[in-house]
Amino acid sequence: MKQYYFRRGVASLMALLALSLLSLRALADEAAPQPAVTAESSSSDSAPAPAPVPGVLISRSEMADLPAGSEAEITVSFRNLGDVTLKSPVAAFTPADGISLAGGASSFLLEDIPGGGTGSVTLKVRAADSASGAQSLGVELRFSYGEDAPASGTASDRLTIPVKAKPAATQPLVLISRSDISSPISPGEVFDLVLTFKNTGSVTVKNAAANVSPSEGLSLLNAASTFPVADIAPGKTGSITVKLQGASQIASASQSLSVDLRYTYDSAGAATSATASDRLNIPAKAASAASSAEKPVPNVVVQKFEYGGKPVAAGGRFPLSFTFENTGTVKVENIVVTVDGGECFTVDGGSNTSHYDALGAGKTLTQELPLQAVPTCKSGAQAITVSFKYEYVDAGKRAPVTSDIRLSVPVSQPDRFQLNPPSAASFTAGEEGEITLAYVNKGRADIGNLEAQLVGEGFESPAKVQYLGNVAAGTSGSIGFALTPEAAGKLDLTVKVTYEDADLQVQTKEFPLSLTVEEGMPDIDFTVDDADAAPARPAWLPVIPATAALAAAGGTAFFLVKRLRRKAAGDDPVADAWSWAETPDESEAEQPKEE
Repeated sequence: MKQYYFRRGVASLMALLALSLLSLRALADEAAPQPAVTAESSSSDSAPAPAPVPGVLISRSEMADLPAGSEAEITVSFRNLGDVTLKSPVAAFTPADGISLAGGASSFLLEDIPGGGTGSVTLKVRAADSASGAQSLGVELRFSYGEDAPASGTASDRLTIPVKAKPAATQPLVLISRSDISSPISPGEVFDLVLTFKNTGSVTVKNAAANVSPSEGLSLLNAASTFPVADIAPGKTGSITVKLQGASQIASASQSLSVDLRYTYDSAGAATSATASDRLNIPAKAASAASSAEKPVPNVVVQKFEYGGKPVAAGGRFPLSFTFENTGTVKVENIVVTVDGGECFTVDGGSNTSHYDALGAGKTLTQELPLQAVPTCKSGAQAITVSFKYEYVDAGKRAPVTSDIRLSVPVSQPDRFQLNPPSAASFTAGEEGEITLAYVNKGRADIGNLEAQLVGEGFESPAKVQYLGNVAAGTSGSIGFALTPEAAGKLDLTVKVTYEDADLQVQTKEFPLSLTVEEGMPDIDFTVDDADAAPARPAWLPVIPATAALAAAGGTAFFLVKRLRRKAAGDDPVADAWSWAETPDESEAEQPKEE
């Protein structure tokens, strides 16, 4: 029973406590002040919304393709497409790898750009040497806008800069040669050798370095085997000097010096690497059998060769005859001779390889081979390589030997520059006429320094001498001269043409001409003395009607006389019907008739 009343008491207390809490919360809600509208909230609600970012059109001025390695000015324009002013605009440029901005600055401050207005900045753009094609120039314009609620905005774009690449160059060919050696090198002999490098290309050889490597019978006395070579312009030569020494025992009389030239040249704006190598023969005195335990290696060399004595025309055939000698002290056997014409010569029927069984010491053999120079061969000395492979027996052992001999044969491109005889129209004294002659270069090589001139007297010409320059292979054209004869009659003159052929020889051709000059028409003076008189007319104009009237009168008189004579003879029926004498005169015709 007690627990029952205790539980009811606790429940009553809990209910009272809950009612008290609800009452206190209601009172608190009524006493709490309503949130006032502050100045800050009022100002934020009444502030205008920021204006939209105005659009900006970015463009550049017109420009031609920019050659690689050069620079040009361009104007970049910023057109404000909005209605508000762009304040403190700053233009920032980001060029691609192929182009750059001259001056070092990449950001520029512009003046304010009003709505609908345009601002611009001028840049100097430079293209890299290796650049080509379309290059991009990134542009970003940063600005502020708006009066009541200033805001920041940006506009960006990428402009295209067209770049024209540099043309690619052909690798220059470098010819390597050495200075003359008066006599074969003796064992232990020290000597200087000058190596020459000739640039036969059309671009400069740069950053060249020559590496030399002597054969086993020679030693290089220089501290290094690599030598720097100065830049070599087209058509020029460079050289280095190396110091060599013959070995104490030279086993072979045919020694050599291998030369490897490494260089660079510019092609399409970029440095391109290239090499040129050759092996130069150096004659030496081989050690005798008494001073060596082994027999010297026998050498086979070309003693002499013939090709006809005159330069071989490109495309022409010629016999190549050469005599080779065994300069050793032992017999050589199983000899194979191969002739390599390179790029300029080819065998004209047959084989370029021959075989011989043996050749005794100090003996010679002669070989003849028909060759032909290819039509595209350039003028100048061209190389033919004769290779020897043979064997010799030394102490019962057979040893193989190889050697290469270079022969030089001059080649010339035939002069096929054709000039047609000059043609001339009729000439009149004091009037200008024309003489023309056509030409065509039928050869495979260019001709240079073409020049034509008129030689003679009795005429005037605005250009008696004309320089036409070089004429490429396969092209044609014409030469024209304007001249004015001074007097009528016979006019003798000569058209003289000079040029340089493919062998750089000056050629001259003359064309004598004999012209017949006619008299010019006399001048007629149509002037009038009295300036106030009627317009001038030819003096013979009034004679025309007078002459016509006189002819008509004469014809009428002749007709009447003939009629009268026929009437008198009585054989004119027309006269019988109508008579001039019976015609009434004027006095009778005018009298009235009587009634």
